[in-house]
Amino acid sequence: MLSLSTASIIEKNKVATDGVYLQLLTIKYKNEDPIRLVYNTEDVTFNGNLYHAYDFNLSDVKQNSSEIPSCTLTVSNVTGTIQALLEQYDGAGGAKVNISIINTNISDVVLEQENFVVISATTNRDKATFKLGPGFSMYRRFPLTRNMKDFCPFKFKGIECGYSGTGTCNKTLNNCRKLGNSERFGGTPTVPQGGLYARK
Repeated sequence: MLSLSTASIIEKNKVATDGVYLQLLTIKYKNEDPIRLVYNTEDVTFNGNLYHAYDFNLSDVKQNSSEIPSCTLTVSNVTGTIQALLEQYDGAGGAKVNISIINTNISDVVLEQENFVVISATTNRDKATFKLGPGFSMYRRFPLTRNMKDFCPFKFKGIECGYSGTGTCNKTLNNCRKLGNSERFGGTPTVPQGGLYARK
């Protein structure tokens, strides 16, 4: 399976013998026309849309137990074009971002794609940096989990639990309090008794 990061595409192209893998970037803000870019030395037309050759870099997706998955998109700003667009779009917060991977030998077929939303954006003279959070397709990778009122789903002494002392765990808030670890309790005391389904 391909990875979406720019670095992985570069590595894939070093050994590719059947066409070139390209990374397509589409940024859509409200009702404005989409911005379409391709990480390439020349423009590309795909599915009837023109993607402009542009320098950008997508990092690997970062995730840990305390934050939602995110990644960083860096786009060249040497011409000032991206900064002007960000000013026009009020920082582009909430803009939808689609990254697609295609191969030049396979017409109009997306090999892999991911959707994100812009959480924040900053610019300087050289580049614009977007922090991207999960869009719809990433939510499929992190499906609904059941949050229980008085039950902790974390593995005892695991990364999310964080407890390193002695004792045993029966997964309840009361037990967690006895161990002095209630701030890391994985249950949700404020939800109804039957639990609540939410995305982690």
